[in-house]
Amino acid sequence: MEADKGKVLQTANQLAAKGQFDKAITEWKKLLTESPNDGSVHNNIGDLHIKRNAVTEAIEAYLLAGGAFHASGSALKAIAVYKKILKLDPSRYSVYQQLGDLNAERGLVNNAVSDYLTLSKLYLKDGRTREALAVYRKIVDLDPTNLNARQRLAELCLQENFRDDAVKAY
Repeated sequence: MEADKGKVLQTANQLAAKGQFDKAITEWKKLLTESPNDGSVHNNIGDLHIKRNAVTEAIEAYLLAGGAFHASGSALKAIAVYKKILKLDPSRYSVYQQLGDLNAERGLVNNAVSDYLTLSKLYLKDGRTREALAVYRKIVDLDPTNLNARQRLAELCLQENFRDDAVKAY
């Protein structure tokens, strides 16, 4: 398969250079039959979809790439791909969640808190208080010294009539 892979890559790159992005994508997809969880292949397919102005398809490919990179332990690559998605569609709640989780796993508390805060603001903007509350709990668990998050958690607990939780948050 290695020789075939080289030929497929060469053909895909030649087609992309000619602006034949659909055909290049078809070539890249051939590699997925052998390695369906190859984040690099999904990422390249996403890039080609961007070149053909197919944002929805690009995001789908990038989501697969991010998941594959994360599953294989390539957190930095997953983070990079998730950031690509947010540039295309900043309202992707699940991506902020995934970014926060990845940053938390890597011990990057400030980055994780930033991602989670963005997510909680989106939830609150949409009136999804319970989801925002869960995110604030995650922030406080991750960074117990974050007084602003503790206060906001307590406020949301009161708003949702979770008085005991509000007292604990303060």
